[in-house]
Amino acid sequence: MLAKVGNIINYLEELAPPGLAAKWDNSGLQVGNREQEVSTVLVALDLDQQVLSEALGHRAQLIVTHHPLWLKPPMNIDENRPQGSLIARIIRNEITVYSAHTNLDLTRVNRLLADRIGLKQVGREVVEVVSEDRLLKLVTFVPEGHEERIRQALAGAGAGWIGRYSHCSFQASGIGTFKPREDTAPFIGEPGRLERVPELRLETILPASLSNKVVAALLKAHPYEEVAYDLYPLQQAGEQLGFGLLGSLESPMVMEEILQRCTEKLGVTGLRYWLPAGGDKKVFRRVAVGGGSGGSLVEPAARKGAELLISGDIGHHDLLAASSYGMALVDAGHFWTEWPVVDYVAGYLRKCLVDECYQTGVVSAGAKLAVKWKFYQG
Repeated sequence: MLAKVGNIINYLEELAPPGLAAKWDNSGLQVGNREQEVSTVLVALDLDQQVLSEALGHRAQLIVTHHPLWLKPPMNIDENRPQGSLIARIIRNEITVYSAHTNLDLTRVNRLLADRIGLKQVGREVVEVVSEDRLLKLVTFVPEGHEERIRQALAGAGAGWIGRYSHCSFQASGIGTFKPREDTAPFIGEPGRLERVPELRLETILPASLSNKVVAALLKAHPYEEVAYDLYPLQQAGEQLGFGLLGSLESPMVMEEILQRCTEKLGVTGLRYWLPAGGDKKVFRRVAVGGGSGGSLVEPAARKGAELLISGDIGHHDLLAASSYGMALVDAGHFWTEWPVVDYVAGYLRKCLVDECYQTGVVSAGAKLAVKWKFYQG
């Protein structure tokens, strides 16, 4: 059985909820049909003629990109212009295109970059906070003997995490009452008779962004025909979401070692960097990272104590700001600081599709970068 575009979009929106996208962004369905069956998905950072040709070579019906086809709606589709030619070719070949941009930045891009650079998992903080994934408490009522199955289902959907502890829950016993009415098929009891059943109150915690997934897992695992559950908003702060991450290196490094790490772990072919006076021998410990365009992170990262920012698209005035704070910079390029998310999304989709027994395949775009800067060293 093949998955439909809509099935795959559901997986992507669990990974990167569309509500997290910036107001100016154009994440979501770009071109195509949610009902289209998909034998192959191609995942890429950008979509150009080269990537489209690669998708056609794989006979892919769906292309998932990080960067959208456009941020402002095109006024026309003129095939004599590059963008119009690309869009027309996509439509003629019945390709669907879906993009997860700033919402994926907030949930995965910076984490993957921090992992590659070697920031410790514990103690990371968001550089520029834009939202918070508020916490909810889920309460449900389970017939005795079925609580473990439901607890495992909830944990598998992402509920029950408190810090670095998983499967956190609480249960208490009681008596549940219900009277099945006409045209019901009760798991326990008979239609027309009031039932009193020993039940367990099972409660756990979850981020609001996972509420649909967690409730779906509950309904699938629960034996009752009609499942009673409540979702309560909590006052505790949820996970902060935003652009850039700041943390401590697993092993402090000098600039030469950091440049080597970027080259090895990101595959970048050229780097720009800046050091304050006498910084060649400085040992860096607190490092900020930002996938893509990170110029806006310079000041907030410096104010939070970053000794170094690793990002891309760093401009002249960003350099001046870093200089005023005495913070070092590494510009590893927009593409190279984001490309790890391509293989991550491809692997994530493969697992989702296999778990649901779909025969849809997923491939990563082979072209690392169709257009890239050349570096001259005189």
